[in-house]
Amino acid sequence: MESVKRYGDVLCVDKIAQDLGLHEFLDKNVLLLAYSHVLDDVSMNDMVEWVKQTEIPEILELETVSTKKLYEALENLDEVDFAPLEERIYKKFSKHDKGKTTVVVDVTDTYFEGKRGSSSKKRRGKDGKYRNLLQICLAVTLKHGFPVMHRTYGGNVSGIRIFQDMTTELISRGFDSIIVDRGVHSTENIEMMQELEMKGIMGVKKIQSIKEGFLDTLVGGEIYCKDTRVVLKNTTVHAKPFDYMGGKLIVIYNPSLEVHQRERHYAQGGTDEGAKYIGYSLIYHNTGMDVAETVRQYFEKDIVERAFKQIKGALSLRPIRMWLKSHVNGHVRVCYLSYAVLSMLAYQIRDIELSPQDALKKLKTSYRVHLKDNEGDFSWSRVVNLEKIQDEILERVGVVGEKVGKS
Repeated sequence: MESVKRYGDVLCVDKIAQDLGLHEFLDKNVLLLAYSHVLDDVSMNDMVEWVKQTEIPEILELETVSTKKLYEALENLDEVDFAPLEERIYKKFSKHDKGKTTVVVDVTDTYFEGKRGSSSKKRRGKDGKYRNLLQICLAVTLKHGFPVMHRTYGGNVSGIRIFQDMTTELISRGFDSIIVDRGVHSTENIEMMQELEMKGIMGVKKIQSIKEGFLDTLVGGEIYCKDTRVVLKNTTVHAKPFDYMGGKLIVIYNPSLEVHQRERHYAQGGTDEGAKYIGYSLIYHNTGMDVAETVRQYFEKDIVERAFKQIKGALSLRPIRMWLKSHVNGHVRVCYLSYAVLSMLAYQIRDIELSPQDALKKLKTSYRVHLKDNEGDFSWSRVVNLEKIQDEILERVGVVGEKVGKS
């Protein structure tokens, strides 16, 4: 026995990458980076040793792997016009998304350690700490979480401006329905949605004019009653609509959330006046849908949050320990490509009760064993799958026949 190398998980990821057309447009070292992000949490400095334990060099036909080449690949990826590639990737996904597609857009903070080549200023992030921040805006489909596009912005660009930039791009790609969080809410953005004839659901901030014009006019019984109930996956809320800016403003009251938050508010020394609007939230929409369906679509839009969780958790996006801005941007793009692979895997195994990460863990023990007969100078290899579920996953992905049998 000359060697035992990981094979099933590598083969799975490679097949999906081929189906998405990544091989046609990306350097082999970029593919290596994307594969490693999907399969393991590997640092750049450990990559050369890690890859020796897998069949990636053989599958990608990589003669040598070096840290220098990997950093060069990140720099080259930063220089690529990435938008056409995103569009080509989404066209592959769109075959599985029939009918009109609603896009969910959200923004997350990440930060990077370096300074060279960066004009970014330190900014206070969502965790309260001041760092060199980078904002990543991600658009995914509501139904399956397929990636549509992403953009990166400096730490000082407001969510309102990011929304305007992303919306224009989405319109140009043919999308006309969007769901966004309240971080992008402004009168200007609602007016822009109307001008572009884009249907949307937008979280609304509790600004003073809305408090006085809507929340203060509500009497408890008007919203907290049987007729206003909307049952969600994990809770029940009450919702009341009002005419607002050519659409509807929906006031949502969550009684169970109010109890929890009021107790915490009072425990921290808060006043009754400060607790006045606890339990209330607001959304605006111009979709023509009824109240219950609108509220459900907004509050059950966690598909994009799960996408960010995969990118930031399994794909090690936080923090980015790189010094050059080109490396940072290249790294974010590698993460996007890796998420595209994961989201396709999630779709392909949707009838198996496994997350894409768990499916890849199952495949981790699918090996290719390399053997040699020293006397006859004859070499061969054999693929060993230890569990039936491994064959099932590979079959769903489309890896069948000789690739997973004897060789």
